[in-house]
Amino acid sequence: MHKFAELNSAKAAQLFAAYCVAQGLEVNAVVQQPTLAELYGATEQLARIEQEFARFLQQPAHPRYQAAAWQLSQPDTQKLQDDGLPVFNWRELWRQAPLTSALLLLCLLVYLWQQVDWRSSSGALQLTEPAQLWRWFTPMLLHFSLTHLVFNLAWWLYLGRQFEQRLGLVMLLNVTLSVALISNAAQYFMVTPNFGGLSGVVYGLFGYFWIAGRLNPAQGLYISPGLVGFMLLWLLLGFFDVLWVSMANWAHLGGLLAGMGWAWLLRKHTGRGHAQ
Repeated sequence: MHKFAELNSAKAAQLFAAYCVAQGLEVNAVVQQPTLAELYGATEQLARIEQEFARFLQQPAHPRYQAAAWQLSQPDTQKLQDDGLPVFNWRELWRQAPLTSALLLLCLLVYLWQQVDWRSSSGALQLTEPAQLWRWFTPMLLHFSLTHLVFNLAWWLYLGRQFEQRLGLVMLLNVTLSVALISNAAQYFMVTPNFGGLSGVVYGLFGYFWIAGRLNPAQGLYISPGLVGFMLLWLLLGFFDVLWVSMANWAHLGGLLAGMGWAWLLRKHTGRGHAQ
């Protein structure tokens, strides 16, 4: 992705980006503040994007731009079931993000194993025998309630898919394993070996998106200030122990710091492709 313009209106930048997407052009609007937004476009489409941008600057109030934004905001009726519910296209997800899909499926299978044989599954995957090296990674596969599972997998799907499409499967694998190791080690040494969940990795990806959106917007990985505030508040409330659930707080903090570190290391890495 190549930065081709800045606008002093975030709404105008988002409107133009929405129009370009509707035209099949890969354009991202990265909002820094309400009065500043950066526009990035696919390098191979840059000539046409700049042509469209020049036309937009001449007539920003033209109905074509509002129409495109409205079109994108509507559900795709071809992808709805008869009852109006969206269809989850597993085949398309696997094609776009195979590692994201594989880890999601693995967590689901492990959760089923936990329901069938809790003792064996926990005994095999928790970090109770540190000499067995795989245990430094496998706690991320364990989830102790359906809410715990759904919350983590929803975040993993949201963040992991974008990361894999932008930076590739190998990079996501490296980040996932290293963040899992660091977050699990933090929880193990600070509290107990009896923990589990993908949330340390989720916090790592969140930390990556948060910092990468500031250091290298061209990667196209960005998280809104509202979600940043929610995740940081959730982390803080966990340490104050005022929530109704028991959380692996040190795993969250370790994952967050590891993900932020990865964002700094890859601050000059260029993204690829277009996140759907």
